[in-house]
Amino acid sequence: MQDKIQKLLDLGKIDTLLITNPTNIFYITGFKGVMPTEREALLVISKNKKILITARLYQDEASKLSSDNLIVKIAAERNEYEGFIKDTFNPSKMLGFEASNLTFAEHKKYKKFTNGKFLPTQNLIEKLRVIKTDEEIAKIKRAQLITQAAFEQILRTIRVGQTEIEISDKLTVILKSLGADSLAFESIIASGPNSALPHHKTGKRKIQKGDTLLFDFGAKLDNYCADFSRTVFIGKANDIQKNTYELVEKAQAAAISKIKNSVPAKKVFEISQQVFKKEGVEEYYLHSLGHGIGLEVHESPSLSSKSKDILQNGMVFSVEPGLYYPWGGVRIEDLIVIENGKPTRIGKKSTLIELTQKT
Repeated sequence: MQDKIQKLLDLGKIDTLLITNPTNIFYITGFKGVMPTEREALLVISKNKKILITARLYQDEASKLSSDNLIVKIAAERNEYEGFIKDTFNPSKMLGFEASNLTFAEHKKYKKFTNGKFLPTQNLIEKLRVIKTDEEIAKIKRAQLITQAAFEQILRTIRVGQTEIEISDKLTVILKSLGADSLAFESIIASGPNSALPHHKTGKRKIQKGDTLLFDFGAKLDNYCADFSRTVFIGKANDIQKNTYELVEKAQAAAISKIKNSVPAKKVFEISQQVFKKEGVEEYYLHSLGHGIGLEVHESPSLSSKSKDILQNGMVFSVEPGLYYPWGGVRIEDLIVIENGKPTRIGKKSTLIELTQKT
């Protein structure tokens, strides 16, 4: 890890990096506070050392992480990190900070501690996180398999007249009963015309016969996220619903077949787009093909029309084409990991599901 970090420091042309993003701090040190909206900790990384600064509130947890490679400093309060930063920074060095996380007020406060340059950096630690270790991949796989098992269970409980919120609440209970620590993100349960909204906010609409019902949810386990989408039909699918589903399924299969080590992510997106373009429906494809997943539900790589990412072994990402019409939408999402240069789907392949029982 330290060698990789040093390469990134060299790439950014800085001597020291101030890390404020709590997910990045956890990735490097294993420290995690309980309030992501607060500054629970700061991490300073230089060539020969890593220094974790946190409040007395967390001294027991943080002290256990102390090692030859990690110095832990304890402040009396969260707002007393300033003195530790002053003592830690080398004023003559080139210092970097996370431009997308440090606030303007913090930048103004910390900049005065250096006579050198305080330079913005973009996604230096995130670049390390893109390639998952075997342990990380195993955690994501477990989270995704719990998610799929929960989907199979929730299907057996769905009735006409239930609200989206009722289904979502029951799904949360099932996920936790199967071992999930929490939700990876707020579940999307979208019924009927609501399924035409890719990021619909689950509401009080009641499920009706003939509906398209879209699920988008994921478990979180050992700090790693899952992400999973399925579209089912309440009653027998009509021809339009069935044809749309099969087209989305075709686009996903075509995209996955082109995934391999060293392929531009943009090219994989274009494969899915071509399937829809051939049928004259590309205007109803409203989002990218997928995104990386790990400690956060949206990470690199991006499988989009403007992506500059190159797919590599160890990447884990979603493949989730969709079509969205006024009557409703269809999305199918699976997680893919590149192993030995080839794509591996985590969990079971989707099938067309018609809930003709108990409806």
